Amino acid sequence: MFAHAQALPPSLQELATTPVLASEMPPGFSRAKIFRLPPNLKISTLGGVRIDFISPHTTESESYALLKTKAAAARFAQTEMTIDGGTLFRVRAVAIGRFVVGATGRTAAEASNVLRLALAHFRRSGA
Repeated sequence: MFAHAQALPPSLQELATTPVLASEMPPGFSRAKIFRLPPNLKISTLGGVRIDFISPHTTESESYALLKTKAAAARFAQTEMTIDGGTLFRVRAVAIGRFVVGATGRTAAEASNVLRLALAHFRRSGA
């Protein structure tokens, strides 16, 4: 028996179905894999989308989470910015309305660049 995937809210569905352009990929990456994330009661999201960029040696990602209120999104973005990846990765995040757009990279500069690309994809998707 197959389990049915839970439907995403329409704005997240737009993000999940909008193809990632080559101009929206970090330098050195040629593949993108999109994951639909179900609602998470623990962190109060209504769902999310994560896009992993894959190269032979590393992975970077951008994520989009939808929250119930703008205030919740702002708090979530601030919390995400405090994640300490040690020497493995850095995190950058921003709240846009009820969305939190986050990005990871090996360095702070790379995470900032991935966030800039994530914001371009967000705007183009019409979410």
